[in-house]
Amino acid sequence: MDEKDELLAAVEKKRKEKAIVTFLHDPLRVIRTNPIRLGYISGAIGVGLILLIYYYSKSHEGWTGFVAPYDAYILAVIAACTPPAYYMYSEENRVKKADNMFPTLLRDLAQAKRAGLTLIDSFKLISEGDYGVLTDGLNTAAYQLTWGVPFEDSLRMFAKRYPTQMINRSIEMIIEGYRVGGDVGSILKITADDVNELRALDKKRAADMMPYIAICYITFGVFMLILLVLYGTFIPMMSEAAEKVTGAGMGGAVMVNVDSEKMKMILFHCGIIQGICSGFMAGKLGAGKVIAGLKHALILALGAFALFAVVQFSQL
Repeated sequence: MDEKDELLAAVEKKRKEKAIVTFLHDPLRVIRTNPIRLGYISGAIGVGLILLIYYYSKSHEGWTGFVAPYDAYILAVIAACTPPAYYMYSEENRVKKADNMFPTLLRDLAQAKRAGLTLIDSFKLISEGDYGVLTDGLNTAAYQLTWGVPFEDSLRMFAKRYPTQMINRSIEMIIEGYRVGGDVGSILKITADDVNELRALDKKRAADMMPYIAICYITFGVFMLILLVLYGTFIPMMSEAAEKVTGAGMGGAVMVNVDSEKMKMILFHCGIIQGICSGFMAGKLGAGKVIAGLKHALILALGAFALFAVVQFSQL
């Protein structure tokens, strides 16, 4: 191996080491660059837990307890869906923070530009401020303009770093105004006002949809209350009545043997299914996307599991 190959190998080794350190320090940032990696993580978690449960059930025949083998598979699926749900929740918060700070950034940039500063100097000036999640991208854009990167390319790279619908729309408006030779300061001011109006509409929509999300949770709670009454009162009552009829030997009376454990499992699965469906419905109503309800679905499904666990252990 010559000196060039050794140098390339050393650079590649350093790159991998830096990637590992970056992932440990900020895993969401690494996943954000290539979201497919999150699928690998979730798949590995799900497959690993399913194989563990499978081999454990095979080596322990007659596995009994509160968590039956099939219920353990449900928990494995929930655990596998937890990383995507957390990633989507964190990205949703990041998008909200970016959209909230973006009008302030545009307004400050417009004031700096209309004060007589050049575009590069304006970016340098406001990059010294604190704009939350937008600060790093703003600093990068200021450095790029200093290095001679075209204004349009710098803005597009900024929009790519924060791929929200509002920021992308505003960036395109600024670029189009810059192309036709308009006053950049006035364009920024108009764009900031437009973004403020859009934010006001989004907040109003979120406030209007909040009661419907609450209805999904309330409906789930009422359904769970009915299931728990059936689970803790009605099924034991039916089993006791069946035993009395069988023991008394009443002629002509027909009483089907009640498999209480099977009925309890059916009710438990109904609670899990209801939680998942209610969660996805809440996501559709709240964010306009079914997949956005993944976090609600996991919360409600785990809530159903916890409630049935409390009832089961209280009967021991």
